[in-house]
Amino acid sequence: MTIHKLQRSTLWFIALTFLILAADLTVVRTSSINEKDWLLVYAVMFDCMLVIPFLYWLCMLRGKGKSISKVLPLPLLGGLAAWLVLPVSMRNHIWNGIWPIELLIIAVEVTFIAYEVRILYRFFRCFRQVAREEANTGEALRKAAHETIGRGKLASLLLHDVSAAYYLLFSWKRETLVKIEHPVEFSYYRKTSQRLYAAILSKILIIEGICVHFLVQQWSDWAAWILSISDFWLLALIWSDYRASVLQPVKLQDGILKLRYGLRIQADVPLQLIAHTATALEYQLEKEEQRDAALPLLAVPNIRIELKEPITVEGLLFLPRKVTKIFLALDEPEAFVCEIEKLTDSYLG
Repeated sequence: MTIHKLQRSTLWFIALTFLILAADLTVVRTSSINEKDWLLVYAVMFDCMLVIPFLYWLCMLRGKGKSISKVLPLPLLGGLAAWLVLPVSMRNHIWNGIWPIELLIIAVEVTFIAYEVRILYRFFRCFRQVAREEANTGEALRKAAHETIGRGKLASLLLHDVSAAYYLLFSWKRETLVKIEHPVEFSYYRKTSQRLYAAILSKILIIEGICVHFLVQQWSDWAAWILSISDFWLLALIWSDYRASVLQPVKLQDGILKLRYGLRIQADVPLQLIAHTATALEYQLEKEEQRDAALPLLAVPNIRIELKEPITVEGLLFLPRKVTKIFLALDEPEAFVCEIEKLTDSYLG
């Protein structure tokens, strides 16, 4: 029944779209309308850029619970359709007649910016309250983001950007974090040579970025600057991740493995969900094993944690995904495994 309903909605959309385009084509091809008739241009643009995208959402997306925001890119295709529908003599007028659409887009952008400003205001207001009780600024940012924005993908991206900006620009005066209830901590930036890797990658990105910029600039200035900005973003991400690694060790606290592995792995793993923990000089993972595992990017893992059931872990850009294994690269892997086994036995026993 669901299949028939989906087929009916698809047929309705195709039929209505065909009727609209056929009617517009008939009017513009058979009527003796002045080529400078702006009303005709607006009518065709209205049908192609607004009516048909709305019908697509109404017939195809609404039944799936999708938001109408999913059709926002379609007006661009509708503009191309309007250009094809109008006769050649009137196609030049479409660019002059598009200003109402531009005003609508500007209004939407202003509304979106106002929404973002409101969200940021709520976020920083909540952060100031949380920071009074949470000495760890990184954790305060996380708690404030979850309380004000939630745990969706947009919230994860915003939290990642705010955290990266904090660690890159405002965390260098902090040497150590205040320990709360004396958690067991394990570092992962000393013996893993993360600072050396960051310096080597920075040197490569700077030298290669300059050469590529001047090479690409011979064909396109825009492309050259886009590549240079991308290199700058990678540099900022590398050093903010390094700084987060220094200030955010892996912790065992209150029966929870608190993973704040730089900006690469974020998770709270209850010890009851850990099935097995092992250490080795290094782990070489197959592609199939990497699909359901959290990995320490830019590091060779020496810790393997198997879970009893899938849990949500925030990986690159703090985007959530389900995993059944977690791999880490710690400075003291043997001590970490021993502590995990001891605490696991005490909590289960």
